[in-house]
Amino acid sequence: MKFSTESRILPAEELAASMQKEKGNICISIIVPTHKLSPERRVDHLVLEKAVRAAKKYLLHNYREEEIKPLQQAVDELYDRIDFNHNAKGLGLFVSGNIKESVQFFFPVKEKVIIGRSLEVRDLLYQAYYSHPYYTLLLTEKEARLFEGRLNHLLEIKDDNFPRKNVDDYVYTRPTRGSSFVGNAFVKEYERDKSQLEELRYQHFCGLVEEGLKHYLTNSNIPLIIAGAKKDLSYFRMVTRQTKNIIDEVEGNYSYVTITALGGLVWEVLRAHLDKVKQQLIREFDEKVGERRGVSGIHEIWKAAKEGKGLMLLVEKDLSLPGFLPKENEYDLWVRPPRKPHQVLADAVDDLMEMVLEKSGKVVLLENNSLKDHQGMALVTRY
Repeated sequence: MKFSTESRILPAEELAASMQKEKGNICISIIVPTHKLSPERRVDHLVLEKAVRAAKKYLLHNYREEEIKPLQQAVDELYDRIDFNHNAKGLGLFVSGNIKESVQFFFPVKEKVIIGRSLEVRDLLYQAYYSHPYYTLLLTEKEARLFEGRLNHLLEIKDDNFPRKNVDDYVYTRPTRGSSFVGNAFVKEYERDKSQLEELRYQHFCGLVEEGLKHYLTNSNIPLIIAGAKKDLSYFRMVTRQTKNIIDEVEGNYSYVTITALGGLVWEVLRAHLDKVKQQLIREFDEKVGERRGVSGIHEIWKAAKEGKGLMLLVEKDLSLPGFLPKENEYDLWVRPPRKPHQVLADAVDDLMEMVLEKSGKVVLLENNSLKDHQGMALVTRY
């Protein structure tokens, strides 16, 4: 068993996909809530240490030593790398024969220690939805800066297009006073002309920024958030054609804020936008029901997913249900034990999500109780 010595940072959706494929080995998932504030985070290492001990105890009692030794070592290595001074709202350690990953979660999680034949990817799937890449354009009078973002992390783009300076290449010729009696009139006229030229110059600058954005906003699904003073935002709106990409504006002077602070600000804007998209998905499902492409109820959803019809599964984040499969018919999921011989599924919802993903479908985890009219889950079918 070999692990890479280099730490990898993968987008949540890639990480979830690679973990979802890891089956048939000993898979360890340790997930604990953590805290960002100093007084609360003092106990985080103790909580994780306790969870790690529980995982190791289970391994010792259920597997051979030669099987678990490299896995225990991998868990210890992940634990030793954690910087508890910079916590998010949750932390996960994931270890198997081919996986060794630690993940920070930016939403509250429940403590879990799961050891089995697959990794626990539900929290990763939830985070993957919010890990949608986006751009932030920061406008000031002097320049335009562009940042690529995931969650609350921003990376400034520095290339031929950005950052772009607003160069003052206009020459103002102050008019000659005809006499001392009309001097103030000339000064006022000069100031008015200068102001108009500055407006024209900034509009031209915004046009150049607009041209530069075309290299990054290659389709209408890439979100763009614009931050800047009210006047700068107004000028940009006059020239931009990227209206389908712009999800919101953040008004204010952010010339001197840190990238970390700006990232936290625009992340809240993006999260609010993505929450609205979730609500739209629920409304669209109701339309699909009328088109005979919407299925509710775990029994019918299981059958449709097993047949490969699942295009998008909407499921509440913490929904968990046991399931029972008759041995002669794996398409017929029961929620109560049948009298005939059957297989027991500890959590049929997890198995259902894995099935949809394996058949190239998509899983979106929604807030609890958001699908109460559909028994906690809904499936949009391909046909």
